[in-house]
Amino acid sequence: MPIVWRDAFSIGYRQIDDDHRHLLDLINIVEGVLTGEYALGRLFDAIDDLATYTRQHFALEERLMMAAMYPGIDRHKAAHRELIEQLQKAAKPIRELKAAEPLSTLTIPEEARDALVGLLRHWLVDHIIKEDMQLKSVL
Repeated sequence: MPIVWRDAFSIGYRQIDDDHRHLLDLINIVEGVLTGEYALGRLFDAIDDLATYTRQHFALEERLMMAAMYPGIDRHKAAHRELIEQLQKAAKPIRELKAAEPLSTLTIPEEARDALVGLLRHWLVDHIIKEDMQLKSVL
């Protein structure tokens, strides 16, 4: 079941909220490909799209925090780095399957699939609620 945007996720800054909506869409795409029957290349492309957009979004947030002189910027930037590292770590066992192609997403070990789905289901939502909501008052 896809993650659905809720008003509770809105921090009230249009560009960030739009980015968050798009990130949820990308997460839903990765999860849909991961839990369906697709070529591994399609999954790698979906993960790469998510990682690239996430980095762009985090760079935007960090520029806005610097401009607003947000006092929690160092902690927030560390949370961004941690999220990127978690995504890379969860995707690593799946990327290692590439050498054994031709495999489909159905051949991904359950523990690797569960780790990535679990991360995707919680990482952005938790980050929005725990970290980005603190930006609401300064943006």
